[in-house]
Amino acid sequence: MKYLTLGVVLASLAHADWGSDLLQKSTALYDETREKTIQIYKDTLLQKPQSHEALRKERLNEAWDSVVDELQEGTHYIDELKSAPDSAWIGRDKEEIQEDLNTLFDQIIEGLVGGDLSEYKRQMAHLRSRIDENKEKILLYREKRIGAPEESRFYTTKSEYDEKIKALQDENGVFENDMRIVKENLQKSFSDIGVTLSMAQVDVLLTRVDGDDIIQISLMMDTLKYITNQILHLMQQSNEELKQAKKYYGMHQVLLELVVYIQQKYIDKCNNVYLPKISRIIADSRSMIEETKRLRTQEENPKRIAVYAHNIEALELTQKVALRYREDLVRSRDKMIKAQQVAKANLKVSKNTYETVSLSADLYDLISESQEMFAEVGKIQVPDIVPFENLQIKEKYKELTDKIE
Repeated sequence: MKYLTLGVVLASLAHADWGSDLLQKSTALYDETREKTIQIYKDTLLQKPQSHEALRKERLNEAWDSVVDELQEGTHYIDELKSAPDSAWIGRDKEEIQEDLNTLFDQIIEGLVGGDLSEYKRQMAHLRSRIDENKEKILLYREKRIGAPEESRFYTTKSEYDEKIKALQDENGVFENDMRIVKENLQKSFSDIGVTLSMAQVDVLLTRVDGDDIIQISLMMDTLKYITNQILHLMQQSNEELKQAKKYYGMHQVLLELVVYIQQKYIDKCNNVYLPKISRIIADSRSMIEETKRLRTQEENPKRIAVYAHNIEALELTQKVALRYREDLVRSRDKMIKAQQVAKANLKVSKNTYETVSLSADLYDLISESQEMFAEVGKIQVPDIVPFENLQIKEKYKELTDKIE
């Protein structure tokens, strides 16, 4: 009887172990299936990368309707600035009016290219996040594969982990292709303003701290050319009516002011944010190099000396890339200053003509000529982009960008 009871207990324990294993695997399969189902649902809510043509058409179609009222409001601010005092106890002075105009400019910029720029950023952030998640899963499966059985009815086998890893790698291939489409869209956006960038240069632009600023300004120039064409079309329909022509010319003048404003925002960012931060990183890395060298000279243990040597090498790479980063930002800022000088010269002529002209045809001709200015400025202000020499430099550039932002 005792033997029978012992046999029943052992059988029950074996059954319990088997049931536990089965439950564990069933739970894992359920969790994995549930996770996949949730992810598929989330993915259906996220748009696939739109084509450049679709994005541009959408932006330009909405441009005029979104900005026409604000352009007319801008003309009132500009007219008010002409007669406003530099300072005033009562009433509005130039500084107060300029603040209102700048706020209006920010609204116009957001309305014209904010959604388009956000779409580029959303797509890239989503794709990078998915690729990183899959890489983490691949690492986890490789670790689990080490102790997995060759064959089993209840546990995940080595071959099954291989299949999981292959599926994730294939999925990352799809995401990387989607990233390529986004980059091609950016490439074409620059082509619209006459700037040719290679895919390697687009990679650099997407890595730089001022990449979003450059993309925003480039999209603006393309959109402003389109809006200027609409203004010219309206002037043609005004039948040489000078009052109407001056109204549309005033709107065009707001566009020129807007170009100078967005250029100045970039220049100020470089001077007050990006360059001070990268200069601080350079100074800190230089101090760390000197300190690490001092510690190495005091060390006698060969292994620790080797560690210090490795640390010095890493710090020197950081300093080298940071110096290049600063040079890139300085060159980009200087190009923007040069482009702004062209824009300011056109704005000065525009203001003078607005005050003195007596024929609507003269206004029309001047706006037509400004189209060349948009093209010229668009090309000048895009920085000279040098592709990364290797993956190590690219990764260090990304690291520095995270610190500067």
